Amino acid sequence: MTHGFLVNPDLTNRAIEFELEDVAKFLGGTVNGRVAVAFQEEGDLYAALYSAEAKEEGAAANPVASLGRNSAATGNAAFFSDPSTAVCGPVVFVGAEGDDITQEEIDRIQDGIRAARNYRDDYPEEFQLWQNAVYNLRKQ
Repeated sequence: MTHGFLVNPDLTNRAIEFELEDVAKFLGGTVNGRVAVAFQEEGDLYAALYSAEAKEEGAAANPVASLGRNSAATGNAAFFSDPSTAVCGPVVFVGAEGDDITQEEIDRIQDGIRAARNYRDDYPEEFQLWQNAVYNLRKQ
């Protein structure tokens, strides 16, 4: 069993135990997406497992996974600067090599959740514009 951390687009979250071949049941589709994410400037990377079809199927953007993806790719933790790389739908965070996620790593992800929630609450118009851009970039 793998210990992971599930985060939904609405920022609800929970620790989960799963077999890698069964993780799709938490994501609502096939698991064919994996992206490196980071939540601190120190550069510790984790993996985010998600359904790549979720975006095309209309799933909401996941602000935490999108923030972590942007931070890992650019080293810039600016919120939601690139809607074209947004991750949509639920995401399961695991260790960088697909191994168990530790409580310390979950704490860092929860810091990312708090940051995303604060941004959403403090800048609702900008957050909505980002979500709309993600939605509008879906394939027609």
